Formats: sequence, structure tokens, C-alpha cells
Amino acid sequence: MWHPILLLAPLLNLAHANDPYPSPDDVPEPWHPKVEYRSTAIIGPPIEVISNSIECRDGQYTFLSPRGDGMVAHGPTIVDQDGELVWTTTFNDLPAYNLDVNSYKGRDYLTFWAGDDKVDGHGDGSIYMLDSSYSEVYKLKGPHGLSADLHEFQITRDDTALFTVYDVVPADFQSVGGPRQGWIWDGRFVEVDVETNMVLFEWHASEHINFTEVTQSRDHAGGSYETAWDFFHINGVDKDAKGNFLITGLYANSLVYIDGRTGDVLWRLGGKHSDFRDLSSGDASTFAWPHHARFHDNDTAITLFDNASPKDHRNRGLYLDVDQSAMTVKVRQTYPALERHMVVPQAQPQSQGSVQVLDSGNVLLSYGLNGPAWTEYDGSTPHCHAVFGPEAHFGSGDLASYRVFKHAWKGYPSTTPDFEILGLDAAVSWNGATEVAMWVLEGADVALPNPNHDPTSYSSSVEEHVDEEEVDESDDGPDSSPEFTLISKTPKSTFETIIQIPPGVTSPFLRIRALDTTGSVLGTTATLPFDPSASPPQDPNNPTPNPDHPHQPDSDHKSTSSSSLFFAGVAATLFLLILLYLFRRCCLGFCLRRRWQYQYLLRRGRDDDDDDDDYWESVYGVEEQEVGLHHISDTESDDSDEVQVSILENPRLSPMLARSPSGMSTFSFASVGGLRSPSPGVERAKQQ
Repeated sequence: MWHPILLLAPLLNLAHANDPYPSPDDVPEPWHPKVEYRSTAIIGPPIEVISNSIECRDGQYTFLSPRGDGMVAHGPTIVDQDGELVWTTTFNDLPAYNLDVNSYKGRDYLTFWAGDDKVDGHGDGSIYMLDSSYSEVYKLKGPHGLSADLHEFQITRDDTALFTVYDVVPADFQSVGGPRQGWIWDGRFVEVDVETNMVLFEWHASEHINFTEVTQSRDHAGGSYETAWDFFHINGVDKDAKGNFLITGLYANSLVYIDGRTGDVLWRLGGKHSDFRDLSSGDASTFAWPHHARFHDNDTAITLFDNASPKDHRNRGLYLDVDQSAMTVKVRQTYPALERHMVVPQAQPQSQGSVQVLDSGNVLLSYGLNGPAWTEYDGSTPHCHAVFGPEAHFGSGDLASYRVFKHAWKGYPSTTPDFEILGLDAAVSWNGATEVAMWVLEGADVALPNPNHDPTSYSSSVEEHVDEEEVDESDDGPDSSPEFTLISKTPKSTFETIIQIPPGVTSPFLRIRALDTTGSVLGTTATLPFDPSASPPQDPNNPTPNPDHPHQPDSDHKSTSSSSLFFAGVAATLFLLILLYLFRRCCLGFCLRRRWQYQYLLRRGRDDDDDDDDYWESVYGVEEQEVGLHHISDTESDDSDEVQVSILENPRLSPMLARSPSGMSTFSFASVGGLRSPSPGVERAKQQ
């Protein structure tokens, strides 16, 4: 009876040890995962790379803007191909959307929106452009004293800026059975000069979109300024080579192509009045709540994120071939939302998401409110997939990134690297630095050696010092300044690198320098005091923790911990099986034998006519049945004077076992068979 139950223990332990996130029952609410470091107070998002194929490893970085109640780490964030943090900022604790890389006048800039994102599904904020040192260079606002909206920003091929703006204006609702005087959120976009913020072009949905062509019900909205009706909800703008614009209208379920001079509507794709003949049996033009429409292939193709496919109401990416001469459209490729690994294709609310065609030809899909995740496709095959945040919040809207992008990027922060000494560990990191290849640990006898001596490079190559761990305090060569002595060189690994200080170091002051692949110095940390006599030897696998910045184990350590838990569970289960076996073989038999002997002694006292030899023969007969796991034959009489016992729970138990003398506890097989196998213990967003 016990064997099937006990076998479940290692299986349940295996499943628990390999979960990418603990389940909600494992962790008391609220559970807000985060990644902390020893060298800095920066908090990183927990990125779990579920699959990471060689087809995706192009050396580029992923750009996202985590937000929601399920995240401690908010703000624009860059991570590498392994999910390791590269750069992040809380940006004055403002919600951030749409982190991207845009090229302006030949230089790459980080661009994103930050502000108040709780204005009826719109944004009241500004757009920021940061250079490679992460310094603010441009800040763009809307025209006429309005704020910039969160939904769109991009630099066009003409080096102008496109972004969306919202404003409440009066409207006549008679065409949809409403009052003559009402209010709407007027979705618009502007094209502005980056340097001056001067408006070059402005388009208003209220002037070109009829209320009858939208699918969003008014539901008595628009009766006052405070309850304005968001009828169109523009969430994307793109500009083609002709100077015309492609608009994504969420509540019209359509893409609208407009004249770049007059603003007139040239055609609609999708929605109630699509102008295209669908060559894919409706699959190319019947999408719902579209996001992020972009032109491709010399403006002959369009990609978009479809939040609700008409066939199964699941979100997907679409790559469409569009013939504007023949006015036909067909599906080139569909990228279905990955149902596994914590993506909820039919989550409510369904909103946001993006589709990016990479330089490699791969396609990157992100899911918005449908799941804090992204997937990279090669054709129709998903090769790489990553998620962030606690599983309990997935699909709830509490955890999301408006869009996710992938780009090449080089960051040279204007700050200095962060450095802390903890026992015999030196922890170093540099938020935003992408070009660091090597960390060089140096020692000095004084706190502030010659400040004018700052060599620009190390003459020796980085590679030949990768494995160097020897202390060399007599080195006065080109690898160190006259005041600082080279101690060791350590390749940069993850966002934070832990450097073991060799036991023989006696320098009272330490610093670390950052080198690139050519050996040039990129930056130098502060000089910190070091007391080797007060630092006990440390286990390299268990360095001294910093109570202010507890260390977050890396992915390898996570895997090792999960494996250790699994094998520990298996060992505990085997140990329990052995104990139960010994109990059955030894203790149980002995206890039963003693109990039955006592019962028979009582019986013998009541029956003096029984022969002694027959009595003891009966007792020992029962012992042989118990030890040998002997089944009582169904042919034996229920009236037998023999005690009939089955360890395998044969229901034919002698009435003798149901009786006990006064003051004695009654034996029960439930007290032996009631063992149970251990089972492992076990987190809203408004539609944008």
C-alpha cells in the first residue's frame, strides 16, 4: 500500500526543483522577486531564459521596460542574451514605456517615454533621448502645451520625431445615437523637429475617422469632460518612403494609411471597411486590437501584433504581403503566441505587444499584458524564449513590458564602476558598461597615490592575463602605475563580478580598473581600504554576504541548488523506505507477537481446559504468518480459535484483535499504515 505513495515523493521533488519560478503556494504573498548585488544598490529584474538557441546568439541586447505590481525592479532595462542585467534606471520612479534604440543624425540614442500612465489608458509625460553615456540629450513634449503620450516614438529616415498625443475635445454623437454635445479623447500624432520641438505635421483622428467605423462601444461615455469617450485609440505610427503614414487604430481593428501632406485617408486594412482583397481567406485582414504596425521590404510588407485572432481569439504576430497596386493582402508568416512557459494567449485584458524584424531575418515577439515574455522566431520556429517576474502575475495585466526590442548597443557610462570589499571578496560592477572585458585588481600603500598618473592602457594583451591569479607586488612594469601594484586580472563575467583577493595581499588600499578587449582602460573605481589581517579565509563558493546588498545567486548557482534539492529529496525518500522496511521486518513483527501472546495468555486463563502445547503452537503459528507475510486462506473458518492476521490488510481479522483488557490500548493497523509521503510546499493593468 505504501509503495505507490512513497514513489511519488522523488517525482514531486523533481518537478519542484526544476520549476523556473516558485508556485504561489511556495512563497507567502506578496512575493516580489528581484536581483540584488553586493557592489551596488541597483535592483535588477529576474530574467529566466527558458530556451537559448545558437540561432539567436547574435551579440545584441534586449530592451524592455518592466512595470506592474508584480515587479520590484521597474524602469528602462537592457539585458544580454543570457538575461544578465546590462543597464537599468528607475528614472525618478516614473513608469517608463517603449525603451528602444533610434538613430538620429548617424548616432544611436536610447529613447523611451516616462510620466503618468494612468490617464484613461494614455500617458501624460515626456520622451527622453539618452546618448551612449546614458546622459539626457533631448527631451520632447507635445505641441500646444500638451504632454507626449506613451504609445509611440520613433525617429524617421528624415531625422524627424514621430509620437502620439491625446487631448479631450467636444464632439457630436448623433451618428451613433448619442447626444449632440459630448466629449472624446482625440487620438493624434505629430511629426516634430528634434532640436526645436517644432511641429512639422499633425493629424487628428476626430477629423478623419467616423464614429460608425469603430468597434468600441460608447457605453454612455462622453457625457462630460471627465468621462470622455476614447473612440479610436491610436497606438502606433510609421512613415514610409513616400512620406505617408501608417496608423494603428486599436478600437477600429484596422490599419489606416494617410496622405503625408493632406492627412486624408488613402486606404484601410482590416476593420469594418477594409479596402483590400484578402488572399488568405480573411486571415490577413481580420485581426483585433492591433499594435505596433510597421512597413518592411521597401514598404511592400507590414508586420503587426494581433491581440485576438478571429479564429481562436489568441494573440499572434503577423507578417503580411501588401500589394497597394492590386489592393490585395496575404499572410506571409504567422507567429503564434507561445502557450508554454507562462504566456497566456487569451489573457484578459489582451493589449499591447510588438513584432520586430531583426537584421538576421529572425522575428522578435513580445506579448504586452498577455505575458511578461518575449520569443525569437526563425521562420515559424520559436528558437529562444525568456520570461520575467513571478508566475502568479502572468496574464493578469499586473506585470508587463509595453514592447520589447533587440538591438546592438555600446554603452560608455559617465559614472565610475561600483566597488565593494567584503572579507577577501572584491565585488565590482558598472551599470551600462558594455565594453568591459577584464577587471584589474591593484593595491597601494597610500590612499591617494599620484593623482596625475593615469596610464591610458596596459601594454600586455588581455588574453595572456586571463588566468593570472598570482600576487605580484614587485611589478613596476607597464602593467601598473608606480604607486599601484598589479594583484590580479579577472575576466568580466556577469553584471557583477566577484574577485577573490589572494591570501598574500598586504596592500592596505585596493582599486579595480576596467579594460576593454584591446587592453585600454575604460574606467577606475574608488580606492577602498583593505585590512587583510581582519579578513578570515573565505570559501570561494560561499563568499561573505553584504547585509546591505545581499548577493543574488547566478543562474549556475540556481541550477546547482535545484539539483541539490532534488538529490537531497531522493536521499530522504530512500532513507524513509529503509526505515519502513526495517520497521516491518523487525519492530512490527516483535510488537505484534508480544501483543498476541498477551491476548492468548488472557484467553488461556479463561479456558483452563486447553492443552498447553496446543496453546503455544497456536501462538508460534501466528508468528510465522506475520513474519512470512502469510495470507489467511479464504477457506479457513471464521470461528477458528487461531488469530488470523494479514499485513496486507486482509479483512478477515479475528475478533480477538478487536478486544483489549481494561486499561490497555487497542491495536489498529491504521496506526501502522497511516504514513503519508511528503509533498512539496507550494501573483491588473489598464488596457493601453
